[in-house]
Amino acid sequence: MRELFAIIRQDKVKETLEALSSVGVDSVTVHTVHGRGKQGGNIMEVVDPLMRGNIESVSKIWKFPTPSSMAGSSTLTKPVFWVPKSMLDIVVSQVPTEQVVETIVRVNRTGRNGDGKIFLLPIEDAVRIRTGETGDAAIV
Repeated sequence: MRELFAIIRQDKVKETLEALSSVGVDSVTVHTVHGRGKQGGNIMEVVDPLMRGNIESVSKIWKFPTPSSMAGSSTLTKPVFWVPKSMLDIVVSQVPTEQVVETIVRVNRTGRNGDGKIFLLPIEDAVRIRTGETGDAAIV
């Protein structure tokens, strides 16, 4: 068993869930998340007009960390936008993990910044609370 979580664009959730269902993955938890990647949350609308930042959650970062005694004299450099994304949380045991990853990549790859990331983790065990089943039986 492996846990897979994918951070993807919000407008790709429906299409991704349909594609996952077609390869046999029916159990998915979807979270709305906010974060920033290697660009620091900067959104260049010329490059990616579909990506919108959450302006209400703008914070400021310091160009260089300063001691608290000098913090008052430092200047803020740029806003950091927390970009809204969706996180899919999936535990796979019946469908090959590689097939699930390929499906998510196929649907979500646009070639633009912000396409997302997929992370894989091992799962030691699972327990279905209602029946007490463990292992793969608890997943399906």
